[in-house]
Amino acid sequence: MRKLILVLAAIVICFGAEAKSPLKWGVKAGLNYHTVGELTTLGRDIVKATDRVGWHAGLQASWQVSRMFSIDPELIYSRNSYNLTTEMGGGGIAYLNTVDIPVALGVNVIGPLKVQAGININVLTDSGAKDDQKAFRFNLTPQVLGYLLGVGADFGRFNVSLRYNGFFEKNEGSASFNILMQNDGAVAQVEDPLMRMRVSTWQLGVGFYF
Repeated sequence: MRKLILVLAAIVICFGAEAKSPLKWGVKAGLNYHTVGELTTLGRDIVKATDRVGWHAGLQASWQVSRMFSIDPELIYSRNSYNLTTEMGGGGIAYLNTVDIPVALGVNVIGPLKVQAGININVLTDSGAKDDQKAFRFNLTPQVLGYLLGVGADFGRFNVSLRYNGFFEKNEGSASFNILMQNDGAVAQVEDPLMRMRVSTWQLGVGFYF
């Protein structure tokens, strides 16, 4: 997978360096607001999820195929996390790192403003729990293919974008908690082997074209 990512990055850079207009390339970075919605699992009354803010950074390109339409691919590393807690006091911060390859069709609306829609190839590189490793474990198997909807604006070499990334199906994750029991003080492990969650991400990005 790392070789594939390096090859895609090299293709974007080489084409962007050799081409004049209408193909341009650059870098971008921004914030993520990662949402999990309501957990649909037998333990949903015990396990609660709270959204958190993450970040993303990577490469972007834009190919202006006509005056009205453009094709906008990207290669993005994304860091997301959220809080998972139980009513009995266990929990922690669950995180997931992904490499996203979104390919959007841009439609120029007016002036620098355009709307975008397309697909997003989502590759999970790492997931787990941080802080108290002994009290909390988390694993996630995400859907690979998702969709994106958003708006963007180009101001010369700079551009901004606001985008919603979603998935066609619910993601599946597993979590286990070591919870302190109130009766005898013993530590017992409470496992929820399957959690279904509607994962989605709002992304606000700022980019620069070379």
